[in-house]
Amino acid sequence: MLQIVNLTPFSASLSVFSDIDGVECAYAVVKATFALSPRGELVVAEAQMPLVAVDAYWGEPDKTSLRAASEFSLPKLSTDVLLVGTAFAGRQNIRVSEVSLRVGPLSKTVRVFGDRQWDKTSLGWEFSPPEFWERMPLRWELAFGGRATKQEEGAAPEFEPYNPVGRGFIGNKENDFEGRLLPNLEDPTCLIRKPSDRPSPAGFAPISPAWLPRRHYAGTYDDAWQKNRAPHLPRDFDVKFFQTAPQGLIAAGFLQGGESVEVKGCAVEAPLRFMLPVCSVGMEFDFDGKKIPNVPNLEMVLIEPDEMRVQLLWRAGIKVDKHLLKLREVTVTCSEFSLKQRES
Repeated sequence: MLQIVNLTPFSASLSVFSDIDGVECAYAVVKATFALSPRGELVVAEAQMPLVAVDAYWGEPDKTSLRAASEFSLPKLSTDVLLVGTAFAGRQNIRVSEVSLRVGPLSKTVRVFGDRQWDKTSLGWEFSPPEFWERMPLRWELAFGGRATKQEEGAAPEFEPYNPVGRGFIGNKENDFEGRLLPNLEDPTCLIRKPSDRPSPAGFAPISPAWLPRRHYAGTYDDAWQKNRAPHLPRDFDVKFFQTAPQGLIAAGFLQGGESVEVKGCAVEAPLRFMLPVCSVGMEFDFDGKKIPNVPNLEMVLIEPDEMRVQLLWRAGIKVDKHLLKLREVTVTCSEFSLKQRES
């Protein structure tokens, strides 16, 4: 009977998918959950987070952003770094602040504004001063995006394909901006100046598979695919589809653990600083009487300051090509791991 033997303190599971060539493969995945203290100390969490089976949204999938992406998929090409949490002003009477994330060679900064709206003045359309704020969810709903509110009958819907659920998007046919909200989250290098501006949405959270750029990599599902290729992936499918992190937070390769991390603007007292754990995760596939070792890649780093939690996910697999029953078991080990405290 096929089973996974998990000799680690982490969550682990097994899945079977056809790869982009249509070859059946078995993939083992391990997710480690660590508790984070304000001093930057990491410990293995007593409650390990379960693997996410299907995409989870904050509400209705077509009206809200992705809260957590499915963790059962084909392998990724590199490590995704994600941050899901809340911006904190840090003190009272704050209108504008910033949240920044740095993990090893990756870094990203988002400017956080209080609520603003477009007002008509003698000089034209200007936005009101930001309101004071204390907490701001770091969700795509508050970044640039959204849909046009006015359009010609029969015309194709106008929306921001990189973030259809955001705010601030104004269609080509619209000319009345009075009271329209601007985004709360912006890229500080590309701020909105006029109603017609369409900057790239700014954020740290996972991207929905129906949005660009992920949708661009999904391939073509036409009559030819249905007739000649289904149920396998289209020939123009690109595995970049499985990268869920926003621009700037997809590593050039796989992170190894031990990278320094700094999160500013997501804690009331001070920035969070720590080192990613170094985990020697191993996998051995017992296939057709042979023990096949495999070293998994670190595919995801998820930082959750609100929960003071860090999650890491590894994946590896082998081709079984219509011989799944010959795969008896997969053993997952973690020979050692190091929780390095940040040096003072």
